[in-house]
Amino acid sequence: MPPFEIAGPVECFLLPNDGAAAEQLLLQHLNDPSEMYIDAYAFTLVPMADELLAHFQAGDPLHLYADYSESLSPLDKAQLQRLVDAGAEVTIGTSPAGRTYIAHAKALVCLDSPPFCWEGSTNFSASAWKQGNTVMTFASQTWADQFIAQFKEFRQFAWTNERALQLMPAPPPGVG
Repeated sequence: MPPFEIAGPVECFLLPNDGAAAEQLLLQHLNDPSEMYIDAYAFTLVPMADELLAHFQAGDPLHLYADYSESLSPLDKAQLQRLVDAGAEVTIGTSPAGRTYIAHAKALVCLDSPPFCWEGSTNFSASAWKQGNTVMTFASQTWADQFIAQFKEFRQFAWTNERALQLMPAPPPGVG
């Protein structure tokens, strides 16, 4: 994918000072009645898992890609397993550049109109809001489209090359 630009307002959060506001905004958008794509390096934020379960159970499609190294921790694995047990799509993987590299993104797209985009260094964990992290939110169809294309590329890689890492019994729809 070639480099691209996004246009429009960008809301920036510098943590820990903006931590409470950033976390509140994240949890608020997890209720959006739309399809959602999430890349998560760490996924231990229980209120996030609760909101995603409610989102999925309301009938809104959910696609989650979680880093393999982090998925081994008991708290990460417990939250991911809750989603899998409910029938949500969860893919565990590494970077397509090779298993020695992590999937380090902390980003999401809610396919609202316009899409809600979240990008930053902030893990989806309880402690992230108190650490020196950054978050930017914006509405960009271009970024959303590129993010989803990359998400699908990573998901295909994981199900083709890292099948033993998966918690789901079968690949999600759209995976060859």
